[in-house]
Amino acid sequence: MKSKILLSFMLLAFMGCVDDVLDRKPLNLVSDADVWQSTQLVDLYLVALYDNIPTGMVRGGATFEFHYTDEASHPYAGSIFVSDYGIQALALNTTMYSWIRKANYFLEMIPTSALTAEEIATRTAECRFIRAYYYFDLVKKYGGMPIITEVQSFDSDIEALKVSRNTEKEVYDYILAELDAAAAGLPEGWDATNSNRATKWSALALKSRSMLYAASIAKYGAVQLNGLIGIPADQPQQYYQHSLSASKAIIDGKKYSLYAKSYDPETGSGDPAANYESIFTDENNVEVIFQKAYSDPNKTHLYDTYVLPHSFKPACCGSVGSVTLEMVESYENIDGTPGKLDYENKVFETPDALFEKKDPRFKATVSRSESPFIGRNIQIYRGIVGPNGTVYDAPGADFPLDPSRKQVGLDGPAPLGDVGKTGFYLRKYINTKGGIVPDGRSAQNYVDFRYAEILLNLAEANFEANLDKAAALNAINQIRSRAGIAKLTTAQLTLEKVRNERKIELAFEDKRFWDMRRWRIGTSLFRNTQMHGLWPYLQYKDGNYKYTFRKQSGAPIDNGYTRLFQERDYYSDLSAYIRSNANIRNNPGW
Repeated sequence: MKSKILLSFMLLAFMGCVDDVLDRKPLNLVSDADVWQSTQLVDLYLVALYDNIPTGMVRGGATFEFHYTDEASHPYAGSIFVSDYGIQALALNTTMYSWIRKANYFLEMIPTSALTAEEIATRTAECRFIRAYYYFDLVKKYGGMPIITEVQSFDSDIEALKVSRNTEKEVYDYILAELDAAAAGLPEGWDATNSNRATKWSALALKSRSMLYAASIAKYGAVQLNGLIGIPADQPQQYYQHSLSASKAIIDGKKYSLYAKSYDPETGSGDPAANYESIFTDENNVEVIFQKAYSDPNKTHLYDTYVLPHSFKPACCGSVGSVTLEMVESYENIDGTPGKLDYENKVFETPDALFEKKDPRFKATVSRSESPFIGRNIQIYRGIVGPNGTVYDAPGADFPLDPSRKQVGLDGPAPLGDVGKTGFYLRKYINTKGGIVPDGRSAQNYVDFRYAEILLNLAEANFEANLDKAAALNAINQIRSRAGIAKLTTAQLTLEKVRNERKIELAFEDKRFWDMRRWRIGTSLFRNTQMHGLWPYLQYKDGNYKYTFRKQSGAPIDNGYTRLFQERDYYSDLSAYIRSNANIRNNPGW
């Protein structure tokens, strides 16, 4: 254990964070005892723990959580996810207990350190927040898991280390207690150089989210395996209340608010789409409660490399955010009417005419044909229909009646290759005001908790628990006003509206898959179901081009496969744990 800790410190030290400490002693002689004598080395230990909170940009290579949902389809033929969601990489976590052990070791050693009592108390609270987050990741994936709060030591009895699973309720209750303790011990804020550390508000935000998940499991799930999965059906109310109390504390604290730098919901002045887009590119803004920070060149990621549209990609990859038609039509119109697109048997002068009434968040989140992008518009069309009805759709070939134009748009869609397949691309998180980011040099921060989610959590808890529906309506309408769309009336507030508002506001932020699980809607969404795209075609006549649109299902979207979410997919496969611990019982169906 000691050698692993020291190796971690040596690697981190080269980042230049503790030069003054390490200059006093050769790097290879920094011992475990030295660590607990230095505030900076203790904080480096915490850095590693923070970094291994299982959130952040590009955790699955070219695969993102949205590929497991109705938000998007993967365009790469070898990366299609249409079933067995409980064994997919981003639904698993087989290394968490090594980090729980490191957190337990930190909590064991920090009281012996040379830090002041105040520093010890604060860092203890930080570590308890991090450890609670580790357990939340496990419970949302697997249900009940072993709760281990002390460093396990091997003393010749390996069987003693093989701990059985706790119940799902026990894990959520443990998370609740840890977050309450963390919130009590954490500061309300840090100075600018420490702004990405956990605060009281971070702990409350995780409480707001995790207790909402627990409430949903109690309300919509079923207790199985003697409670290893599921929470008794008579207990959702208490978890909704816990979530609600945390959300209210954040709201009443008035430290955070909805970002409104480019749009004023009260006067309607400004650009709501540009405002929403800037939430994710204007760093450290008033809406961000907790984030995983990146910087170029020290700590970068590959978001732009994977997500940029086909003709904009800097090197390999690109196009992985092929947004589905189902997701596009989930966006309402500005006046609050349903967002189903009216395109059949219609010809449009420009694509703008089809999408102009959409919720501005659509424009900020999704790119469609002729969307302004980096230096030029995105070019999406599947083919060109000539004056006699002939369809020209050979990728890369010139259109014979106008050789200045290709038969297929530079950004597809096309049946083969890594180009997008649905007619739409993901836009969120990309800074379109800058140039194309070089391969592997993305540095956008990953916004984990933001104020809008807290409002949505409050609305859902109030509505589901049949508590303060006026407060639920107010929270939803704050978000809709900031988005630039019509507010809901009391009569219009339904569970479907609450859930759809969450789907839209938090789209592509790694929330949808877990919402599908906790609401138990996966089996109704994916029942041998095909996802759809909407392919633009150009109509050419007399030297002019107009647009038509065709709904596309089957190949090449999802390679032509249908999607199937089974009951077993509500919990992930534990086979990897069972291989090293026979006392772990697998979840049903695996």
